[in-house]
Amino acid sequence: MSWDWRMFVLPGSAWLVLPLVTVLGAVLAGRDPSARGPVLRWWAAIAAAVLLVAASKIAFYGWGTGVRAWDLTCFSGHTVLGLVFWPVALALLVSPRHRAWRVSLAAVGWIFAGLIGVSRVMTRAHPPSEVLAGVLLGAAVAAHGLHTLRRHQWPRAWGMVPVILCLLAALWIDARSMRLPDSERWFAQIGATLAGRDKPWSRRLFKDVKAASAQALRNLPR
Repeated sequence: MSWDWRMFVLPGSAWLVLPLVTVLGAVLAGRDPSARGPVLRWWAAIAAAVLLVAASKIAFYGWGTGVRAWDLTCFSGHTVLGLVFWPVALALLVSPRHRAWRVSLAAVGWIFAGLIGVSRVMTRAHPPSEVLAGVLLGAAVAAHGLHTLRRHQWPRAWGMVPVILCLLAALWIDARSMRLPDSERWFAQIGATLAGRDKPWSRRLFKDVKAASAQALRNLPR
């Protein structure tokens, strides 16, 4: 039986992860005043990671930035978002007093996020180098989140049910059947506009050394 790796698209999508991060963090901060600082630091770290992902994509589409030898043009956004959210989301389902359960659930989150990253390679959305870059960035933010929120737990009614239901729904629903906004097209348009190009850079042009060099020469100011 073959495994459809597309089932991992939605769990790493910004259109699922970022609303969950916002809602769960806001509820936790609202219910527990001592969690407000940690939640804000968690949000800030995620925002910084998202901005880095967006900046790497815009820079590639606009100026063809990257490391050609590694086939590296950007961070894998799905990999980053999967890592910054799922280990923390699952770990905080149980009380900090149950350390063994917390570690186990965080491990499940790490593994699940890892599968999201593997799916980006298997579906040819990213080469391994970009997934690895996403792993490094996402893992750093995930570790920060687990440490920052180590003394806190999601309120049961607002934590366990939404996280589990969203996880099951995300695995069940085929992302292709949903009309989600195409953020990749937005990045391409923004990059091309900022760079003053008619068309954004493509991976084919990036990998073609001779064509890329000629394009770079044409873009030099005269």
